[in-house]
Amino acid sequence: MTVIRDAIHGGIEVNDLEKKIVDHPLFQRLHGVRQLSVAHLVYPSALHTRFEHSLGSMHLTGTLAERLNLSEEEIQLVRVAALLHDVGHGAFSHTSDELLEERTGKTHEMRGLDLVQQTTLTDTLEENGIRISDLKNRFEGVGAGALITHELGTDRMDYLLRDAYFTGVGYSSVDHQRLLETMALKDGRLYIQEKGVVAAESLLVSRHLMFNAVYLHPTVRIASAMAQAMLASALSEGQASLNDVAQGTDESLLNQLAPKNAWSQRLKERRLLKKAVVQATADMGEETQAFLGQKNAEEKMTDALHDAGIKECVICLPPKRKKHEGIQVKTEAGDVEPLEKHSALLKALNVPSSRDTLIVAVDEKNKEKAAQTIQQLLKG
Repeated sequence: MTVIRDAIHGGIEVNDLEKKIVDHPLFQRLHGVRQLSVAHLVYPSALHTRFEHSLGSMHLTGTLAERLNLSEEEIQLVRVAALLHDVGHGAFSHTSDELLEERTGKTHEMRGLDLVQQTTLTDTLEENGIRISDLKNRFEGVGAGALITHELGTDRMDYLLRDAYFTGVGYSSVDHQRLLETMALKDGRLYIQEKGVVAAESLLVSRHLMFNAVYLHPTVRIASAMAQAMLASALSEGQASLNDVAQGTDESLLNQLAPKNAWSQRLKERRLLKKAVVQATADMGEETQAFLGQKNAEEKMTDALHDAGIKECVICLPPKRKKHEGIQVKTEAGDVEPLEKHSALLKALNVPSSRDTLIVAVDEKNKEKAAQTIQQLLKG
C-alpha cells in the first residue's frame, strides 16, 4: 500500500493495481491538464490538475463504497472507474470537450475508455478481474457507478472542494463527510437519507456559489472562449491535429501553437479581450431572447462584428444551467421522495443567476463599435 499526500483529503491510500494505473503514462498526462482550464488567468492559484482530482474522486468513492458495504470486487471496480474517469479529457479540459465530442461523437469518458484499450492498461485491469465492459458501465453510472456520476456523487464532491480551495474563494462548505454517511444505494440508484438533506443542500449551495464566483466569472468565460477559438483555428489551419488536442497537455499545445496562432499568443501573454457587451438574461426583451435562441446566433454576431472590421472577438452566449432535479430522499418511513419536497432552498437555487449573461468581448480599441454593432443586431 502506498500513501499519496493530498491537499484536500490528507493521505490517499493506493493499492498495487491503483499504483500501476497512476504510474502509467496515460494517467501521468493528467499532470498537464488543469482542472479549471484557463481559470488561473483570473485565479492565479487555480493550477490544480485532473491528476489530483482523479485521485480524490477515487478516495471518496472507495470511502462511500465501503460504507455501503459493497463487495470487495465492486469496491475495487468503482475505485478504478473513479481513477480513470477523466483520462479522456483533452488539453484544456472542459474547454476542448465540445470540440472533441463534435469531431469524435464521443464523451470524454468514452474517449478515455478507447485510450485505455489502446494501452497495456487493459491487460493490467483484466489480470485483476476488471473487464472493460464493466468499467464502461460504471463510467455511465450503471450500478455502483452512480456513486461517481450522481449529482451528489464523489466526482462532484471532490471538484467542488478542490476548486474552492485552489481558487481561494472560500466556498468549500460541502459537508462531504455527512453526505458520505447518509447516502444509500438500492437497485443501482443513489439516495440521500432524510437526515442527510442539509448535507445535500450544502453541496448544492456550494456548487451554486462556485458557478457564480468562478466557473461563470466573466473574465474566465472570455478566456475560455479565446481558448476554444484557438483550438478551432489551429485545427482548421492545420497547426495542430485532433490527436494533439485529445492527447496533449495545456502547455505542450500552447507552446506548439504560440509562434503561429494569435489566440495562443494572447493567452500566453494574458492579453485578454475586453467586455464590450454584457447583458443579463433576466433583463433581455423577448426579441433578444428569441434571437439568442437561434442555432446560428453566435455565427450571426461574429459575422456582424467581422463586417464592422472587428476581427478579434469572442461571443459567450448565456449559459444553459441544469436544474437540480432527480435527487431522491429516502425518508425514515422508507418512502422515496424528490428532494424538492424536503428543501425549500432547492427552488431558490433553480432561479436564473445574475451571471447568466451574454458577453461579447473584443480588443480594447473596438469596444464602442462592437457594442453599437451588437445592439443594432439584437434590436433587428
